[in-house]
Amino acid sequence: MELSTVSYRVEENVAVIGLNRQKAMNSLNQQLFVDLTTAFEAARDDAAVRAVIFTGEGRCFCAGGDIAEMKGITTSDAFETFMTIAGGFTKLLNNFPKPVIAAAHGAIAGAGTSLMMGCDVTVVAEDATFIVAFGAVGLIPDCGLHYLLPRAVGPYKAKEMMLTQRPVKAAELLELGIANTVVPADQMMETAMKMAKKIANGPTNAYAMSKALFNKYAEVDLAQMLADEAVDQAKARMGANGEEGLTAFLEKRKPVYQ
Repeated sequence: MELSTVSYRVEENVAVIGLNRQKAMNSLNQQLFVDLTTAFEAARDDAAVRAVIFTGEGRCFCAGGDIAEMKGITTSDAFETFMTIAGGFTKLLNNFPKPVIAAAHGAIAGAGTSLMMGCDVTVVAEDATFIVAFGAVGLIPDCGLHYLLPRAVGPYKAKEMMLTQRPVKAAELLELGIANTVVPADQMMETAMKMAKKIANGPTNAYAMSKALFNKYAEVDLAQMLADEAVDQAKARMGANGEEGLTAFLEKRKPVYQ
């Protein structure tokens, strides 16, 4: 697997995927979206990988889009191609079947906010600054932020963050529910890895079904959700992990999931 803008390693049963354009503060260009797609597909298809940590190498998570590259795209067709590639990765991330833990520090700006919010759980360093910065360059939020941000903070707070482009610090991210935990920067990866390994030892097939149902909650009514839950819960119960989980509980031992 050749990746020029993304780092990839596997530690036990956890893949660590890092944005790796450090000199450009991990700004998002077309090649980076291509490499992210390749890396996440590799993690998806590797049976040994049971969880993913998504982070940024160097001094920050992601400073947003690569403004110089975007300025050099001068036709609507070409820019739609760029956004289609970005959208392809956005769909992959948000619908990823395995748990994804974001470990974000420093600048989290522009589409970097979208990528962080596309993960399942977020560990944020105390030095993090989250900025919905698109309006500063005359653009609108992308990579799914119109979908993700109001679901987390409500439409009025989401619009305020978009309109003002104000920096949101780590403590407020925790208060708003955008971050799950805030830790010192030098403890961020250790915390994320500890969490990822714990999650990776769980019933990942059940987690995948539950993630998909959580993603649907705002799109279907209660009756449809109950019907979907019934189908997927039956799959979970009849699977090997369902049998192991119930048996281990009754035998008063720790389950060993496949």
